[in-house]
Amino acid sequence: MKQKVLVSAIKKIVGAELLFSTVLVPVAIAQSAPATPATDAAPAAKDKGATKLERVEVTGSLIKQSDKTGYNQVQKVTAKEIEDQGYSTVAEFLHDISANSASSWGESNTNSFAPGGAGIALRGLSEKYTLVLVDGQRVANYALAVNGTDSFFDLNTLPLNIVDHVEIVKTGAVSQYGSDAIAGVVNIITKKNYHGLELDANLGKPQHPGGFEERFSVLGGIGDFATQGWNITAAGSYYKENGFMLSDRDFTASEDFSRYGGSALPTQNAQKINWINADGSTTPLSPCPYNSTNMGAYCGLNNASAISAQAAVERWNGKVHGTYKIDDNIQAYADLWASRNTTSLLQGYNTLRASTVHYDPATSSLASVGNTVLGSNPYNPFGVDTGIRYTFADTPAGVDTTSTFWKASTGIKGSFSTPKFGDWDWGVDVGHSQSTVATEYTNELYVPALQNLLAGGFDFSNPANTPNGTNGLFVNDYGLNISKLDTVTATLSTPNLFTLPAGDVGFGIGTEFRHEAQEIIIPTLQGQGLIAPGAFQTVNGERNVAAVYYQLDIPLIKNLTFSQSGRYDHYGDFGGAFSPRFALRYQPIQQLTAYASYSRGFRAPTLVESSQSTTASVQLMHDPFDPNPDNVDATRTELTRGNPNLQPERTKNYNLGFQLSPAEHTDIGFDYYKIVIDNVISNGDPNAIVAQNDPTQVVRNSDGTIKYVNTSYTNQGSLTTDGFEFTFRQGLPTAFGTFTLSGDWAYVYHFKIEDGSGATTEYAGNNLALNTVFGASFPRWKGNTTLSWDYAKFTTTLSWDYTGPYTNAVGISDATSVSSYSQFNLFATYRGIKNWTIYGGINNLFDRHPPADPVWQYYANTTGYDASLYNEVGRFFQIGATYRWK
Repeated sequence: MKQKVLVSAIKKIVGAELLFSTVLVPVAIAQSAPATPATDAAPAAKDKGATKLERVEVTGSLIKQSDKTGYNQVQKVTAKEIEDQGYSTVAEFLHDISANSASSWGESNTNSFAPGGAGIALRGLSEKYTLVLVDGQRVANYALAVNGTDSFFDLNTLPLNIVDHVEIVKTGAVSQYGSDAIAGVVNIITKKNYHGLELDANLGKPQHPGGFEERFSVLGGIGDFATQGWNITAAGSYYKENGFMLSDRDFTASEDFSRYGGSALPTQNAQKINWINADGSTTPLSPCPYNSTNMGAYCGLNNASAISAQAAVERWNGKVHGTYKIDDNIQAYADLWASRNTTSLLQGYNTLRASTVHYDPATSSLASVGNTVLGSNPYNPFGVDTGIRYTFADTPAGVDTTSTFWKASTGIKGSFSTPKFGDWDWGVDVGHSQSTVATEYTNELYVPALQNLLAGGFDFSNPANTPNGTNGLFVNDYGLNISKLDTVTATLSTPNLFTLPAGDVGFGIGTEFRHEAQEIIIPTLQGQGLIAPGAFQTVNGERNVAAVYYQLDIPLIKNLTFSQSGRYDHYGDFGGAFSPRFALRYQPIQQLTAYASYSRGFRAPTLVESSQSTTASVQLMHDPFDPNPDNVDATRTELTRGNPNLQPERTKNYNLGFQLSPAEHTDIGFDYYKIVIDNVISNGDPNAIVAQNDPTQVVRNSDGTIKYVNTSYTNQGSLTTDGFEFTFRQGLPTAFGTFTLSGDWAYVYHFKIEDGSGATTEYAGNNLALNTVFGASFPRWKGNTTLSWDYAKFTTTLSWDYTGPYTNAVGISDATSVSSYSQFNLFATYRGIKNWTIYGGINNLFDRHPPADPVWQYYANTTGYDASLYNEVGRFFQIGATYRWK
């Protein structure tokens, strides 16, 4: 039965491709008379003027190819294109690509479980679904997991000056790369066989306070692999940014977003100071402390000066690659790469609420700190035990991270020919990489001192009256985390195993073994139950993964090739799974390539999800049972445990698209994708759990408020997402230089999750995903368009970055639509001085601030905008120079 379904699907795909080409071929012929191509399917006749096309490795294919387009779209961006748009880091560039539609976090997210790290999430499927490779090899993930569950590679570890180009496969390529390539693959290719020396220095400064950047890099190489048989290429870089606070920007300084359709200060618990009466009503302290403002039922405190809008960062990166030619067909190589990044963030003032909890090591759960001021306290105006909601605006809490990464690898690769079975390429690689992140949490609340303060004689309204009242209240805590990866890979492939009437048959096979380990250690005092609030993660897991994979390319008829690939993975913690892929490539003329693919795969649980892990996090929740009406929508603690009995998610990927190049300076591409994920691993929607009010999951205090919500990771319903992508490039050579207009746009049509009970929720175009493991707002549209002008030694690029609107649907009382956002950047480069390149630019030309989002006014960072999508740097100026010796 399954074979019949497969045959039927292949017939439909072939029919669609043939119809597709029938429509498009006349367009291409009308614009450009095609030359007879030398392709895999139809080798051109040999003549004196023929040039053999070099076959190269392309991300997403095990077999080397000479064609511009393979069985799926591969977006290739060179380092020059990245730099000409004004990007100074790899993370900045990848964050802005259209396929990175949602759930992608950077080092400046103040509430992240992975402070200091920056990842990418293709298709909005969160970062654990995107595989990042460096030179085609896996690398160790950041030692901390973003969004609670997401393992990811920290893009900050790689210096931009060593990057040659980036290849992005936006279709899941699970057959070759494995279970975490569901949303796609990002392959960062570094420079090799470089000759000479290059020095670069860059300075940048926003128009507004803070955010000063300085960058220095060096790139050098000796030896020529082609003529001398060896080369050593090395690169190093230094990057520093001093960061800035929310108070440094007009948009966020007052924390009053009413002028943008949101609420006036303050809007969330971290800013409210008040007594809690026995009937649940609130009374402001009198007088209001710390220059807070009487807002009627509470005192409102502005804490914008205590929260980082942009992290303070310092990075050192270095990479050395050596290649040695053993003979004309065999070469050996070795690679060493290291990085050290420090990040400093302030997270706001410490708060005390009824829902403030700390870790209880005796029960491995959470316990209430308590927020009752005894009636015997002389500064309690009521004379009876009374609850309090309070912010200690003495010293802001913060987190400092020092992350070190290193990778060492070596390998040997070569080629050989056989009389009957084609020309073969082979390679073997061995590598070890690891990420270590040391965290220092500064000025945390010390639980014994806090409880003594509540029981003693602290003047909450006039802290100056008890100058020693907070002695010992603020302490620092430390954690150490590590992620390791050992890999052994081997591949063997040929593009011409034998020849059929329609062309050559290609074949490739590979094998991989890797050992993964991750340990996230709960900070010392937090683990002893001495720190509040109880927000932490602890993980200790490891596993072995062995895999074998293959690819077979068969020309069916002239210009139509069928590819079948597959991969079998065996995970030591849950067993094995097979992932097949079927693809078609149709190239009726040189200017047009159409392709389609269908694949099945799986995603193995991350070590956070499947080990004996514990995560205590803060979520925005709607509690209709809270006795205080003012507290119905508030941030509360969620305690989530790992589940060793999890099964992998099962996936299906569909892709249909074409690339059309009707003229030398014209390229047009279109893609439709669809991804289906069954058995989605999730801890559930906390709002749905609170609404059910099961006491085994919703643990409440004696006054009826939520202490914490108890969950675990389980296999639940299914997720379906689909959408369209459109790329174009049009060049126009003139006497005044070449003008090039290019663009990369994406539209998310659906992002639907079925919860297992039959209820389906649409997340595309709204921010409901904030309450899921995907954790971010989800605009449907995202696009980048650039207009470049190259004239003589001068290049100017104007870029337009667009993010579409989305609806605030999380259930906040002042819900509204969040508007779209456009940002324009201008960058210019001059290469007219011998050995020198002078460049400069302005990002955010019109000094636009992000669109106001009422939901983000409720979170503890109170940015007022979705920090996963935008930043508030404002207009930014940069200038730099590069000197090259050859």
